[in-house]
Amino acid sequence: MRTWWQGTALVAERGLLENIRSRTFKIVTGLLLLMSIAAVAVPQIIGEQSTTYTLATTGKAPADVVAALNAAGKTADFTVKYISRTNEDAVRNAVRDGDATAGLAGAKLYTSARDGGTFPVVVAQVVVALETSRLLSEAGLSPQRVAELQSVRPPEQVIVGRVDNEGRAGAGIAVGIVLYLALTFGGSAIATTVAMEKSTRISEVLLAVLRPSQVLVGTVVAVGTVTLFQLLLLATPLAVAVRVTDKIGLPPVAAGDIGLAVAWFALGFVLYAFMFAASAALVDKITEVSAAIMPVMMILIVGYMLSVTVVMADPGGGWSVAASIFPLSAPMAMPVRWAAGIVPIWQLLLAMALTAATALLLVWVASSIYRRALLITGRRVKLREVIGGRPAA
Repeated sequence: MRTWWQGTALVAERGLLENIRSRTFKIVTGLLLLMSIAAVAVPQIIGEQSTTYTLATTGKAPADVVAALNAAGKTADFTVKYISRTNEDAVRNAVRDGDATAGLAGAKLYTSARDGGTFPVVVAQVVVALETSRLLSEAGLSPQRVAELQSVRPPEQVIVGRVDNEGRAGAGIAVGIVLYLALTFGGSAIATTVAMEKSTRISEVLLAVLRPSQVLVGTVVAVGTVTLFQLLLLATPLAVAVRVTDKIGLPPVAAGDIGLAVAWFALGFVLYAFMFAASAALVDKITEVSAAIMPVMMILIVGYMLSVTVVMADPGGGWSVAASIFPLSAPMAMPVRWAAGIVPIWQLLLAMALTAATALLLVWVASSIYRRALLITGRRVKLREVIGGRPAA
């Protein structure tokens, strides 16, 4: 067994060096690093930019209006700039020309027809509240009673949706897409490597001193390590930023979702990598790889489509539950559904257990196909030849 692992390690080391030295690896890794930095830095930069509104008034803005708007700005994280105009027409022109967000002139509130936003509503509420206070005081109510009446709050607003947190659910969808791309690119890299080594007879040299299982596992480990490194390069800064700042737009629990996605990648990669390798071992020319791996790609695409359509539309539906537990679609569907915040822990554990068991089964089947197909050269191998174990004609 020790000798087997030593041979496998040699193949893995060779594959790692080839991947790391390749130009594609350097370009993709650089792009992923830039994307990771941008995902952390851009929300920070945008979050530091506070919203500023401008209120135009006839003469100096009333002190009570200024005090009320400034208090509202501290609560809602915006600032108000005040500009004075000589008359009502000048206030109206300031709003029309874009110099002011809203204009207050006597009993009239001017708002922009293009982009008024919510600020005019806030100004209107402040004016109404101040005028109501004045009328109540004139009616003989004490300042304490007026304050009690103004302290009445509307009913608590509770947002109800299909998911617990929209930001977390959005991150889950992004995770599903990234996992699909990682599995696709990783699987394609394995298939290309296997087909290239077989078509150039490199595999014959390797098989002279190594077992087919050593070559297969070493190749999968090499590509899997590189892909996992690139995935961690993209995910780690974002996961850390989610934990230490609230300006990313994601709840802290999303960091755990990102960590769980790495585990799902490992399961999904083992599940699909050996199928890609076995499919590529059937070809005789590297140009035949795309056609050979098409059945595996179709399974992967169907799993992805279920994740971004069925699961995303209704995470709690029966079809979503089935897609997130079924082993071939679980690596992409379960992270999306888990981020919705409605998945019982037993369903997560069941999906992971079934995926792991299926992966082990496929490793055994794919290794058998790979071992037999790799020894047949000069033509494309038919699947029934290696499954049935019949010798080539």
